[in-house]
Amino acid sequence: MFQTHLDLGFEQVRFHGIFADDMSVVLPGDSGSLDYSYYNIFKIYDFLVSIGMKPLIEIGLMPSLLASGNKTWAHFGANVTPPKSLSAWADFISDFVKNLILRYGQAEVETWSFEIWNEPNCCPHDFWSGSMEDYFVFFNWTSRAIKSVDPNLKVGGPTTAMSAWIDLFLAWNKNNNVPFDFISTHEYPTDPPGPQSRTFFRDALQKTRDTVGKDMPIFYTEYDDGYNDATSYAAAFAVFTIYSSHGIVDLLSWWPFSDIFEEQGLRSNPFSDNGWLPVAGLQNIYGIPKPSYRAFQLLHWTGNQILKTTPDFYFYQTASVFAVGGNHTSIFVINWDVKPNPIAPVEVTIEVFAVDTKTVKAVLYAIDDNHVSAYQYWVKIGKPFYLTPDQVQQCKMASELVPEPLNFSVTSSNSISFTLTVPPQAVYNVVLL
Repeated sequence: MFQTHLDLGFEQVRFHGIFADDMSVVLPGDSGSLDYSYYNIFKIYDFLVSIGMKPLIEIGLMPSLLASGNKTWAHFGANVTPPKSLSAWADFISDFVKNLILRYGQAEVETWSFEIWNEPNCCPHDFWSGSMEDYFVFFNWTSRAIKSVDPNLKVGGPTTAMSAWIDLFLAWNKNNNVPFDFISTHEYPTDPPGPQSRTFFRDALQKTRDTVGKDMPIFYTEYDDGYNDATSYAAAFAVFTIYSSHGIVDLLSWWPFSDIFEEQGLRSNPFSDNGWLPVAGLQNIYGIPKPSYRAFQLLHWTGNQILKTTPDFYFYQTASVFAVGGNHTSIFVINWDVKPNPIAPVEVTIEVFAVDTKTVKAVLYAIDDNHVSAYQYWVKIGKPFYLTPDQVQQCKMASELVPEPLNFSVTSSNSISFTLTVPPQAVYNVVLL
């Protein structure tokens, strides 16, 4: 996590199950009472705060001693039923929040976000055994419990899969005067009906923005390439999506950071080989960065000023270009389309203006089948199911971003040009120094 924070600049981390029974948060007390223990939660949050990160707190799942039923989910058996007593639940939540403020300070906790539950609409009852109406009532009680401690704390939902329920959530909250501060939801490329075009993700986000309005923050707290892809496909998707989402939503959170992920039990295979698992972690279980990890690293190295480029980002069928300024100019060239659309290599000539042609240098970072290629190295050595320490080190070396000098032509006293041939499902980053 610390290395991810340093390399990628990620500021918050979200995870399931802070109230699951294996966290020992709600325990039996004397004479039928309940004891609350936040020791394990604090150990996690202490670490995050110590490395300069913040938790994005997903309120859930249900402690069994507060639950209305026995339905569970995932390998670790977390309870997914509504509380048997909403007032008892609210007392627990307010106590939890009071203890957060006591430990971390009001000013710090006011910079955190509280997201109520996870995907209550999914599959259809994997994460929430109740109805939509049950969830809305539950959200109301939970939000009010949090804000009873500090009305400035930020609370959001409905945390649905497939960008669902948002219009109904807004209407219910308005009709019942429910306090909330942001909309949160999830979207994956493989959600039905599946991706139809390169712009499917942007289109889904724009639809949500149109529903919510321009002023309400929108957090997409889960998304990824949808195919658990360990190749440059996921990297190109990530860069394309980050740029195309700019100005539409306020937060995007790749799910998850790592393949160390136990919803369905921790799998041992180091990479996904035409299968659903491991998951779409930015690193595998050995901490080997995947191309998607390196894509976010390249984005982190850029500045924060988007530069004017022509033609439009979506002008070509599969190729897209954008540039970012700061201490240096960073130019991204993406050749990406959704699976299984046909895609071929593209040749792109780029002219850059307002450069000092006497001193400028150009380097290229490539993410394709021959660069940042730990997966390809794993295939080359026979797809071993268990990696030796030496194989792990070799895979990590194969995953590194390696700068290569890039030749260019001087086209005027203040402009240069260069040509790139970008393979399918790849992203190239040219840095002008």
